[in-house]
Amino acid sequence: MTNFHQIKAVKDILCLFGLLYTSKITLQTILNLFQGFKTFILPCFWKRNFIQEYGAWAVVTGCTRGIGLCYAHELAIRGMNLILIGRNVTKLKEIASDIKAEYNDVEIEVIEADFADNDDIKKTIEDGLAGKDIGVLVNNVGVILPHPMYFHEVYEGQFAQMIQVNINAATMMTQMVLPLMEKKKKGAIINLASVSGLSPQPLQTVYAATKAYMDFFSRGLQIEYESSGITVQTLCPSYICTSMTAFSDNLSQPSFFVPSPDSFAASAIRTLGFSSYTTGYWTHSLQILFPFAFLPRLIYKLNKGFRSEALAK
Repeated sequence: MTNFHQIKAVKDILCLFGLLYTSKITLQTILNLFQGFKTFILPCFWKRNFIQEYGAWAVVTGCTRGIGLCYAHELAIRGMNLILIGRNVTKLKEIASDIKAEYNDVEIEVIEADFADNDDIKKTIEDGLAGKDIGVLVNNVGVILPHPMYFHEVYEGQFAQMIQVNINAATMMTQMVLPLMEKKKKGAIINLASVSGLSPQPLQTVYAATKAYMDFFSRGLQIEYESSGITVQTLCPSYICTSMTAFSDNLSQPSFFVPSPDSFAASAIRTLGFSSYTTGYWTHSLQILFPFAFLPRLIYKLNKGFRSEALAK
């Protein structure tokens, strides 16, 4: 009889744990579905006025191609004036002319600045921002290795450039713009992190570390300044079909999990104000639901494949 009661007690405990685990999974699934609806579906039906919500001017770094260029277009569609910052002033002026021709009412200014040399450009950028009602800052500028590489294969200058551009530039731009937003109690800062910052990335070790910085930096600021009416959004996308993924033929063509930069930017900008932490694209959000996607050894094998593909070209 004693054994029977002991077995029954163990069975009851196991059933309780099973019920709790099932409830946890069910609740997590419901929360994920709600978050997905709020982030990617609701914004499609919610009319926004970025100028009223944030301010008249938007600043975009790293905007001569890829995600930054597409963000500039998306902000212009919403009637925001633009300050485009990059190192190729000729290209910046061409982009400004194209956007101006498409959106006549938008004012556009360009600032020539090489973020690999922050000390010499700070005064130039501050002068360019002076007197502007800065509503949105898109910290997009970034550099990556030409393809996945072992640590000893990377030149010292590449490490320094990656840290300077991926970390210092965004920190400096935020330091310049955030006090202006705090004074008027509104504004939005969009920081490009990456899913690569959510887990160690063998063969992209330093790049992933810089994106982990952007992740923590952005989330901390969001808590600091949300009571001031300022949104600091962390974007953690997966692969996007840009020049940064040119090392792989599979990543150089838009696909279900690898969107084009214009598709990504159109989706990501709609999430602003609905989610302060997002991948920006719905299929990327599906990817991060699976923990195995961030096992460093699996990532290592994936990056080894990309490295071999790049070296074979």
